[in-house]
Parts: sequence; structure tokens; C-alpha cells
Amino acid sequence: MTEIICGKCRQEMQEVELEQYEFEEGIVLENVKAMRCTNGHITFTEEQATDMEQRSEDIKKNAFRFVRSVSKSARSLVIRIPADLAKHLDITENSKIEMIPLGKKRFMVELK
Repeated sequence: MTEIICGKCRQEMQEVELEQYEFEEGIVLENVKAMRCTNGHITFTEEQATDMEQRSEDIKKNAFRFVRSVSKSARSLVIRIPADLAKHLDITENSKIEMIPLGKKRFMVELK
């Protein structure tokens, strides 16, 4: 591979693998190859960017997308999980989840 120099600090960049990288808003890719200099600046080769684009498109094509209304049950709010999504994620009536706020308009749900 040709030597790549960081445009910010002029240091040589090395190929690394990022555990997670949000290439597009809301689409977090795992195990992403990138270029990083010793100062921690990150960039991508054309091949790496193309790979991320393809992986993002694959996720979008195969992603479940549902719109649900929020209901009330006693003093709590309830969001119903569609049966197809529950089956896909192996969520049952006794499953435990963790809800993690990601700002004012988004949260992540993680199975425990």
C-alpha cells in the first residue's frame, strides 16, 4: 500500500480496525478498517469508504423499520414491539432490556 500522510499533522498513517464507526447517522458499523496517524486523526482510503457505503446499503436494505405510537399503561409509557422484530431479535415476554438515551430524540435498546 502507498504511504498515506495525515492532512492535519503530516504524520504517516497506519491501517487500523475501529471497533465501531457511525458512517451514516443512525447506522453504526462494526470492525471498520481506517487509516489513523499517531495523533489519532482518522481518514479512509477510497476502498475503505466504498466498503462502508456497501455495508451501510446492505443494512438499509435488510433493516426493519417500524413506526409505533406510544401508549399508556398505569403510570408508564409503552411501545409495542412488532412480532417480526421480536422474533428476529429473539425477544420474549421475560426478556430483559436496557434503554440508553442518545440525546433528546433517540435511544438505544440493548438486550441483556
